[in-house]
Amino acid sequence: MIISVHEAAGPGSELSPDHLTPIERERKILDLLEDRGKAALPALVAALRVSDATVRRDLRRLAARHAIERVRGGAISANGAELEPPVLKRTNLHAEEKHSIGEAAAALIADGETVTLLGGSTTLQVALHLGRKKNLTVITDSLLIAQCLIRQANIDIIVLGGGVHAPELKMEGSLVQQCLKELRANKVIFGARAVNFEQGLMLDRMSEVLVFRDCMRAAAETILVADHTKFGRVATAVLGPLTGISRVVTDRGVSQEIPVRLRGLGIEVILA
Repeated sequence: MIISVHEAAGPGSELSPDHLTPIERERKILDLLEDRGKAALPALVAALRVSDATVRRDLRRLAARHAIERVRGGAISANGAELEPPVLKRTNLHAEEKHSIGEAAAALIADGETVTLLGGSTTLQVALHLGRKKNLTVITDSLLIAQCLIRQANIDIIVLGGGVHAPELKMEGSLVQQCLKELRANKVIFGARAVNFEQGLMLDRMSEVLVFRDCMRAAAETILVADHTKFGRVATAVLGPLTGISRVVTDRGVSQEIPVRLRGLGIEVILA
C-alpha cells in the first residue's frame, strides 16, 4: 500500500525536524519503508519536511546501495518481493522470445568448440540449451551462466576473473581484460541493450565496452542475440558498428525491414 500524504503527515504522526542530516533522512526513509513496504514521493516529502529534489537525491543514494528499490512515484522496501538483480528481472520480459532465440543460437554451436557467452538474460537462455553438446568449453563473465552450466559434465567452464557487478551478477574490470588476453574462442555470443543503424551496437555502461570489444576480437565469429524490442533503441555507451557482427539471432516479432537492412550489411539473420 502506498502511503498517502495524510498518513505520513496527519495528526499524531512523528515528522522529522528540518535539521536532519542526509544520513538521518536516509534512516527515516528506511524506517518508513520497513513499516509500510512502499511510499509515494509526496508522503516522503511531507514526512521529512524537505524539498522534492532533496528526497529524490536521498532515494538515488539508497537505490545505488540497493537499500531500497525505486518505483514510479516513490520507493519500495528492499525487503519486498520485488527486490532482485535487474538481470533476473529481465528474464521474465519477452521470455518466450528469449527462449526461442536461445535455442536457435545454441544450435549454431558445434561440438568441441570454445564459446564465449557474455552475461545477459538472453545469453542465459543460450546456456540453458547447451546440455546436449559435447566437449564444449564456455568462457563467461556471468555467475548465472556459470551456475547454469556447472553440472554439465560435457562442458568445461572458464569464468573470467574480476570484480563482481552485483546488479548483473557478472565480472568486470581490468582483471577480466587480462584474462581475455590469454584466451581465444570459435564464437562469442552476446546481447546488447540497443541496436540501431545510426549508432550501431549500444550498451548501458561504459565499463562494459572494453570487455565486449576484447571478447569480439578474441573470437572467430561474433553472434548477437537480441529480441525485437532492442532494435531502434538508444543506450548510453557505443560498442561499435553493426558490421562488427557476423550473425544476428532475433525473434519473428522484429520489423520486416530490420532483417533486410542487416542482410544488406552482409550480416546473416536468423529468425527464431
